[in-house]
This record gives sequence, C-alpha cells and structure tokens, in this order.
Amino acid sequence: MNKSISLKILDKFRFLYEKLGVDYDTMRLIVSTKLTIDSRKTSNLLNSQFFDESSNQYKIMQIIYAIIGFFMMIIIINSKNTFVAMTIYFSMFMFFMLTTFMSDFSSVILDVKDNGILATRGISLKTLNASKITHVMIYMINISIILSGFSLIASIKYGLVFSLIFLIEIFLIDIFMITVSGLVYLLILKLFNGEKLKDAITIIQIGITMLFSVAYIVVMNISKSINLFENIDLGAISYLLPPFWFAAPLEIIATGNKNETLLILSFLALVAPVISVLIYIRLTPLFEKKLQKLNNDGSSKNKRKFNLTMKLSKIMCKDKEERIYFNFVSSIIRNDRDFKFRVYPTIGANYIFPIYMIFSENEKYISSYMYLFLYACLITIPVIMIALKYSENYKASYIYTTIHIKNKMAVHKAAIKAWLVNIIIPLYLIQCIIFVYFYKASTIQHIVVIFLVSIFITIITFKILDKSIPFSRQINVLKKNDAIVENYLIIILIFIMAGIHFIVSIFGTLAVNIYILVILVVNIYVFKSAFKMK
Repeated sequence: MNKSISLKILDKFRFLYEKLGVDYDTMRLIVSTKLTIDSRKTSNLLNSQFFDESSNQYKIMQIIYAIIGFFMMIIIINSKNTFVAMTIYFSMFMFFMLTTFMSDFSSVILDVKDNGILATRGISLKTLNASKITHVMIYMINISIILSGFSLIASIKYGLVFSLIFLIEIFLIDIFMITVSGLVYLLILKLFNGEKLKDAITIIQIGITMLFSVAYIVVMNISKSINLFENIDLGAISYLLPPFWFAAPLEIIATGNKNETLLILSFLALVAPVISVLIYIRLTPLFEKKLQKLNNDGSSKNKRKFNLTMKLSKIMCKDKEERIYFNFVSSIIRNDRDFKFRVYPTIGANYIFPIYMIFSENEKYISSYMYLFLYACLITIPVIMIALKYSENYKASYIYTTIHIKNKMAVHKAAIKAWLVNIIIPLYLIQCIIFVYFYKASTIQHIVVIFLVSIFITIITFKILDKSIPFSRQINVLKKNDAIVENYLIIILIFIMAGIHFIVSIFGTLAVNIYILVILVVNIYVFKSAFKMK
C-alpha cells in the first residue's frame, strides 16, 4: 500500500468531504497517521520462516488476489451472454469483498478508541467516522483493483465505455457494501446493550456472510435458467439481488438491449449506493454515539459454561498445567469479541456450503459421494489456528513470561484442544447429524474418516506454522498476510486428502475401515512427535 499515492488520490475528493461537512485537513491527518502506523506494525507482524521482509509477504498476498482475479476474468472472456457473465462475476466479487471486509475491517469501523482520545479534543464525530471509513476504503479499493485488474483489461473487448462503467461499478460496490454494513451495525447498536450487543454483532456478521453465500448460489441458479436468446425478464427477485443491478448497465452497453427490467436494475445500481451513503452520513453522529455501548461490559452469565469447560478439561487434559491453559484459552475463544469478528464469518461461509449441497444436488451418483463436501469445512482450520496467535489485548501476554511454564508445548496443545472442543467439534457434529439424516448410516464411516483427517490437518498446520504463544501477537490491518503461503499449502493438502478418501471409498466398506485405522495410527504418531518438549 503506497501511502503517498493513496493520499494524493484522496486529495482529489476534498470538495466532496467538505460538502458533506467533514473537516478534511483533520481527517486526512488521522488517515495519514493510521497508514503510517499500519506500515510500521507490519515489520513485526508479517514475520515468517520463509521470508525476511514483510514487504515480500504483502506482495505474495497481492499475487494471490491477482491469481483469483485471473480465473474470474475467464468468466468474462468465455461469456456467451453478457448479463449472465457479469451477474456471476459480480456475485463472486461481492462475496469475496464482503467476507474480506467482515473478517478484516469490521473491527476498524467498530473501533471506539478514537472517540475517547480525539473526540475530547473537539474533533467532530462525523470527521472521526469519515477517517475510519476512508481508512478502510483505501485497503478495500486496493484489493478490488488487484482482484478485478485482469477482468478490467479483458472487458476492453466490449469497448472503452464498457470498461469505464465496469471500473466505476467496482468502486460503487465497495462503497455500497461498507455503508450498508455500517447501517446494519447501527441497527444492532440501537437494539442491544452490553454483552448482548457484542454477541448480536457477531451473530449478524455470521448471518450476513451466510446470507451472501446463499444469495450467491441463488444468483448462480437463476443465471443458469436465463434464456440466452430471449429478452431478459427475471421477475421481482432480481430487484432484491445487487449482482443483477450492476450487471444490467453493462448488458445495455454491450448489446443495446434496453428493456424495462434492465433499465430499472441500472437505476438501482446507481441510486442504491448513493442513497445508502446519504443515509449513513446523516446517521453518522448517532452511529458514533451508539458505539460507546461497546464499552459497557454488562452482566454476563457464563458460570454454567465455565463449569462445563472445567468438566471437559478434566476429560481432554490429563496434565494439570495443560488443564489450566485449556480453560484459559476456552474462556478467550468464547468471550473475545475481536477473535469472533475475525473467525466466525469465515466459519459461517465454509460450513453453509456442504449443507446447501445436500438440497441442491439430486443426481444419484453425486449423492453417493456427498460427504466429500464436508472437506470444505476443514479450510477453516489454518484460518483459526493463525487467528489464535493474535489478540487486541496482546500486551497481557507478559503473563507467559512471569509465570513458570514447565513445558511450553503444553500451552499449544491446550490451545488446539480448546478450539477443537469449543468451535470445530460442535459445528462438525451438527453437520454430521444433518448428513446422517439425509444419507442414513451408510455415511457414518466416511464422517469418521473426515473427523480423523481434520485432526491430522490440525496437527500438520501446527507443525508448519511458527510456534507463537496463543494471543500474544498484535493485530494489524494487514494481518491476513501472515502465513499466507502456509495457509494455501494446507488447503492443497486438504484437497489431496479428499482425493485419497474418494479413491479409497471406490474399493468399498472394508477399504474405508482399513483407512480409518491407518489415519488413527498416523494421527497418534504425528501428535506425539508434534508436541515433544523442546
């Protein structure tokens, strides 16, 4: 992220900020300071055994975004129908950008530290909120350009006007998603207080991510049903789905088709983001005031949960020291709001996919191997294990140095057991119940295989990642760069394990039972070797 270029581009929109009642000079200074802090933090954060400089990590992240964008470009190049292609493209783009915003930047929008420090110095709430939105927008636009870069180049085949409108729509989508998310947060802030408020925000984040997942699938299904040779008439549902809005103007430019549906959708593509911005600006002071609710801890009734955790710790951890760390990490996983912000949306997106596949696929051959979609859930393993290293209260990790730890590996072992018990196993059990209900007892042995594979993936992920003590590292806006290579290596390993499972299942029940024993033995060996005292 080039700070100077970002600020120079921002200066071009000075008149817009001033017209909206924002103290531009103050806002620019705040944004400049935040970008400087981000760049200085990264040198400590983005540290990997494979790279010496943090800048290399950020470049790798950009390359991966570009690779994803390259495959998305193929949709445009091979399109037989512009409207269908752009609807699918914008569905993918919006889903990717929303999950990025939810997991990485929502904590910036909901930050209350600026209010306590800067608002008391006479800086207006509108200016403070504008600085937060602008800070996030700089990163979101950077990601958007990298993600859509190849597609923008490919779109030139439809003409320069098409490419220009395409670029403008990319920016409009970023603005629309951020402002609508902000308005949703405001509604939650008005309805809840204390701990209920924090829990509600987390639930809404997961819900929005899952909603967009379902919406993306609905858009794909509707797009498949569009007749490529007739006028487009999708009915009322198209007016509720943003990907259709933004695809409509490009269809008009590319084909000249100007039926009533396309004109209404094009109108929504322009008006909806503008209206959302105007509403958000009007409600900004109220939003910032309501944010103070996040400082209210409220009363939390966690006694029952704590007692349950204590009982589970005695089962899961034989060593007394390990049991203490298990309870400690379990408490943070349940109560740390920032951890939930970063992890739960990703979990929601990955765990909704296998359930959807149950209801969408009717082919007998595919149904017999439906359990393989459960491997999509395992993608969350490296994400959560990386997230376990970070905390907004990272300074409290000094406690690790003040107490005498006999075996530091006991801390890691307890942390892994804690997130398995508190997150992965409960969610996996819910999915297993659903799969057993639809596919009967024949799928149970495959569910056992996938569970054992999840343990194997967990241990391998631990061995590959650096051994930072849980919740001991500072969160940074660019935290997603950390261990990005290792993350994708684990995802590749998950696909390999799914392939092995598929091949073994071809040979029948006996082969699967033997495979269960093999994975069990491998897990025991790998577990013992991973947590040897060093």
